Amino acid sequence: MRRVLQYVFLSCVVIAAPPISLPVHAQDRDRCGTVAYSKTLHPDDALYRIRFEQWLSERMLLSQTARQGRQKVAPYRIPVVVHVVHNGEPVGVGANISDAQVQSQIRVLNDDFRRMNADTVNTPPEFAAVAGSLDIQFVLAKQNPEGLATTGIVRVNGGRASWTMNDNYDLKKTSYWPAEQYMNIWVCNLTDGFVGYAQMPESTLQGMENSSTNRLTDGIVVWYKAFGSVDDGAFTLDPIFDKGRTATHETGHFLGLIHIWGDDTGCSGSDYVADTPNQAANTNGCPTHPRTDSCGDTVMFQNYLDYTDDDCMNLFTQGQVSRMVTVLENSPRRNSLLSSPGLQDPAPLPNDLGIRSIVSPDGSVCDTLVTPVIEVRNYGSNAITSARIRFVLDGVTQETTDFPLSLAPLESANVSFSPLVMAPGNHNVSFQILLTNGGTDGGSYNDLKTSTVIVPAFATTPFSVDFTTPPPGWITYNPDGQITWQIVTAPGNTPTNQALKLNCFAYEDKVGEIDAYISPIVDLSAAPTATLAFDVAYARFQSSNDRLKVIVLANCQTLYEGTVVYNKAADTLKTAPPSSTAFTPASPSQWRRELINLSAFTGMSKVQVAFVGINDWGNNIYLDNISLFTQETWDASLTGLVTPAVVTCEDQIAPVISIRNAGSVTLTSLDVDYAVNGGAIQTFSVNNLDLSIGQDLEITLPVMNFTEGVNKLFIDLRNPNGFADNDETNDESTYTIVVNKSEDRIPLRENFESTFTPAWTIVNPAGGKTWETIATNSGTSLYFNAYNDNLPGDEAWFVSPVLDFSGTAQASMLFDLSYAASDAGRETLDILASTDCGITYQSLTYNFPQAAIVNNAWLPQTDVDWKKNIAVNLTTLAGNADVRIAFVVRNGGGNNLYLDNIEFYTTANPDPIEIGSLYSVYGYTLENPDQANLKITFNLPERQDVRFTLLNAAGAMETDGMLTDVLNQTYPLNLSSRLPPGVYFIRVQIGKKFYTSKVLVF
Repeated sequence: MRRVLQYVFLSCVVIAAPPISLPVHAQDRDRCGTVAYSKTLHPDDALYRIRFEQWLSERMLLSQTARQGRQKVAPYRIPVVVHVVHNGEPVGVGANISDAQVQSQIRVLNDDFRRMNADTVNTPPEFAAVAGSLDIQFVLAKQNPEGLATTGIVRVNGGRASWTMNDNYDLKKTSYWPAEQYMNIWVCNLTDGFVGYAQMPESTLQGMENSSTNRLTDGIVVWYKAFGSVDDGAFTLDPIFDKGRTATHETGHFLGLIHIWGDDTGCSGSDYVADTPNQAANTNGCPTHPRTDSCGDTVMFQNYLDYTDDDCMNLFTQGQVSRMVTVLENSPRRNSLLSSPGLQDPAPLPNDLGIRSIVSPDGSVCDTLVTPVIEVRNYGSNAITSARIRFVLDGVTQETTDFPLSLAPLESANVSFSPLVMAPGNHNVSFQILLTNGGTDGGSYNDLKTSTVIVPAFATTPFSVDFTTPPPGWITYNPDGQITWQIVTAPGNTPTNQALKLNCFAYEDKVGEIDAYISPIVDLSAAPTATLAFDVAYARFQSSNDRLKVIVLANCQTLYEGTVVYNKAADTLKTAPPSSTAFTPASPSQWRRELINLSAFTGMSKVQVAFVGINDWGNNIYLDNISLFTQETWDASLTGLVTPAVVTCEDQIAPVISIRNAGSVTLTSLDVDYAVNGGAIQTFSVNNLDLSIGQDLEITLPVMNFTEGVNKLFIDLRNPNGFADNDETNDESTYTIVVNKSEDRIPLRENFESTFTPAWTIVNPAGGKTWETIATNSGTSLYFNAYNDNLPGDEAWFVSPVLDFSGTAQASMLFDLSYAASDAGRETLDILASTDCGITYQSLTYNFPQAAIVNNAWLPQTDVDWKKNIAVNLTTLAGNADVRIAFVVRNGGGNNLYLDNIEFYTTANPDPIEIGSLYSVYGYTLENPDQANLKITFNLPERQDVRFTLLNAAGAMETDGMLTDVLNQTYPLNLSSRLPPGVYFIRVQIGKKFYTSKVLVF
């Protein structure tokens, strides 16, 4: 199961948050978002975890051995910077929390980790025996990255009222201090249901090769209403998270702890700490001790790494402490915190020159010829007259230069190295001060500055990229070093089509992570116009919100400085039905062509286009056929027939088509040619349009006459703006329209054991494989032979007659389904409903069962092979006289799919029971003697009127009723009073036949 949260590499608190405009209450939030955040970092989470645990175990043994020979004389000290990200509120209001609230949280961290918290008295004796204390001190930083005095609290206006984990990059770029020297804590208004999340430690040591390399996001994030403790002041805190334990929980993750239940759904003991009891799942609220779960052990819900309320948490264990010590002593960015200058009060050194920033090359590199420039600053008390500085490119020293300087204390200056040519691509640059005033620099912590630089290539226009081979000059930007864009096989016009893919389905550990695919530089200075076109394919996973942005970078701006020209997510991005499995497009119909007008950038000589995927651990995003053209083109594209749908009862219809302006100029007019069933071609001229580049428009054509049965409607677009169309491949199509006027009413059953067509319609609009009947263990069933269908996306419709729902206030449907996918793919089955006789259809919601993988042709042979009585609520259709239901299967190259026993009911909940006779009376038992439950269920071969009478032993009538159109329903007997115990008889008249049954009442 894909969504089992198994390995925690980030920490968080989660609750299903209400809309932003409403107050968020604790019961709506989840304790921690670290699992979701971490899982976006590590695609092979299980392997990552195994390696991490191997490394950790080895290091814990080494650390324990080393400690036997020495004694630790001072606590571990970690410098903390708290970035308070607000929306312009005064200090102490809303997310702009007060200094006192920050200081309260630091106190809580120190007390909780050192086991000096007042509520240690609440630790049960059996857990107190293993409770651990970590000799650590969290200190608000005393000097900033430049060595200047600070309170350790940074306030920044983020320019927005709320943040989610998907905004991870945007949040952390508002304010950030180097993660090697500071523990970054961001406090803000989190509104996606998480109370906090954290980034787990990374290391280059064996077993941690898959850790995130992204230092720019390292730290923890906490909801401002869960930061600090009410014990220290009247802060505005959520009553469930008002003791500061969210930060304690997340800091535990920051130091390498995972949730106490191991983020699995079983009893594997997988938090890898020996002295924490085996626990099946997280604990919420504040239960009474002792508490056990399915693992049988007493649950340690008092542990800071569970999900209980703040009042309930009070301990780490000794094993957890050992784990954190191992990480502190071995994980690079955690170990370096212990010697950070941020722990010391600033004390100017005599000769202290520091690198303040890298001026060039930076994110604005726009040429392969680069002059390296850095800004240096005198942080010492002496004047600086000279410095020796080394410049390294991709690990190779390029230049070591002695620079003459004249800098008084706190003055700065730029120094330049010799120009050099940097090839297009990603490069690592570093600058290091080696000598100051002829001797060793006094402050080594600010002597080294590194950066990753993207040097773009140059390309000419127009260009087109189809990913048959890797396109030259394009750059992949992968800041976390994990999952990113890659070229894969993704069926489109051909089954072997190559495309670009971002695997969000497996991108578990980095919700909010970005990955960019950036074009070479193009010159648009002389271009009369510019249009970007590309194909996209995406299927949503549940409520995930994966996002795709297109950002134009003028003069080589950074991704954060560029202009967003395309921004779609979730339902606006999707091109295919939702999928609970990893999405791969099955056919051209699951791709969408997008066009973007870039005329605003004409006249510029250096322009790049960046495709930016933002992960929400949802489903895969695909890109293909990226083109940028600069000539004026006229192209009207026929994108589909909107109405009527494939099967309708109307024979006089004004069809509605959808067109798109696929050219590079505004579309003002065009001609539409059309013909029905090979008849004479008619022309419909459309004028006075104002259709922008890439925009869609629906056009209603004149009324046309269709005949009973299968019709073919031919459409051809011509003469956009009076010119010849530049791309005639997307101008025309022929659509299948079936006119079927057959009518029926509910209740209704279709089990395919007798003739059901032509009342029911079977059609494949493209002329491919259709639904067929076949013998199965369920008698005769309907099936779609996907196993032998070589046409990806092939679509077959099975459509009901026009059904009369006007006589009922409720309705539902049950059906049986048998299906197995294959390793090659899987099919989709949509159930559609129409209330206008088939002109339009809307999707209905139902639960498509999980499919087993079978690589030979699937045929159900036992009852176990069927998912029976799949329910679809049809009450929204009740009261309508012109209802149609359509089962639409789409070929995914997988395996055969079978339908049987479709039944319509006049109730919202049919509550079917299996009976082997025409009727059955049930519902009254000794355990449940409520006579209101006495019911009669029918299973008739066809609809009939039924009369029933309930008689007592003396022959007197207790109740009776007349039922019309009885088929498969269940009816209450509607007794007006309680029956005395005894023997009763129910007499049922079905048609001209009478039946009598005995009913015992106790």
